[in-house]
Amino acid sequence: MLEDFLADLKASLTVSPIVKDIDILDEFITSVSGFLDCRVLMIDGSELYVSEYFTVHENKIKRDKYSYHLQKNDELIIRWDNAPHHRELSTFPFHVHEKDGVQESKDMTVDDVLEELSKIIQ
Repeated sequence: MLEDFLADLKASLTVSPIVKDIDILDEFITSVSGFLDCRVLMIDGSELYVSEYFTVHENKIKRDKYSYHLQKNDELIIRWDNAPHHRELSTFPFHVHEKDGVQESKDMTVDDVLEELSKIIQ
């Protein structure tokens, strides 16, 4: 189950038309959890840092922690994550960091992020 989840996660990145290359920085799978940390070079030269920690709960995959951080020339463009801060937001813990501050966000997946980024990366 976890192996399939990790394979699907990497496949989403691999087949995306806005992705140029993927550098796996760290990954692991145990009997109850998994982790992926990678740097994704986008076709416009920006870099997407993907980090997901996931576990199995009642035969379902739970994404406990995630961060999708897009930057170009070491400058933040956008980052979605579920770190447990910004309790003032109605979507807590889900939020997005943009140049003008932190905003509410839905619970994002790598597919959601790639869809959003395809609107700004061509």
